[in-house]
Amino acid sequence: MSWLSDPTQRILERALDGLSRRESLIASNLANIDTPGYRPQSIDFESALRNELAGQGMGGPPATPDAAGGLLPPSTGPSAEIALRTTDPRHIAGGVMAFGSAPGSQAFDGSLRNDGNTVDLESEMTALVETQLRFGAVSRLVTAKLGLLRDVAGGR
Repeated sequence: MSWLSDPTQRILERALDGLSRRESLIASNLANIDTPGYRPQSIDFESALRNELAGQGMGGPPATPDAAGGLLPPSTGPSAEIALRTTDPRHIAGGVMAFGSAPGSQAFDGSLRNDGNTVDLESEMTALVETQLRFGAVSRLVTAKLGLLRDVAGGR
């Protein structure tokens, strides 16, 4: 293993690749917004990244999705200690929900259009902005990591 290619660097590279692929798919969905019968495509690189982290011993066991597609609350570690507790029957049970879902909401796989196209402009634009923000954040992490290597090598 090269000293420039540590596990963190590889994970950041894979995250950038996954986010880039997601942005490309969103652009394709937006480009086909008027194509009859088009079904939007998506990529869930977070699950792949989570499994990659678990495989390298960096993130513990892979996250387990619950029946609603969200993640189960942690059972160990500091996050488990601060999980929401219900002390009254009127309290709403706390838990981790699926990304982008709201309490009581249901996914709709059908089309409201006569041509069968299911691309939703608002959700695609929201996904695009979120992806761009995440890409920027990971890019800053890569830049900071490379800055640390430069400092260690005597660049300052």
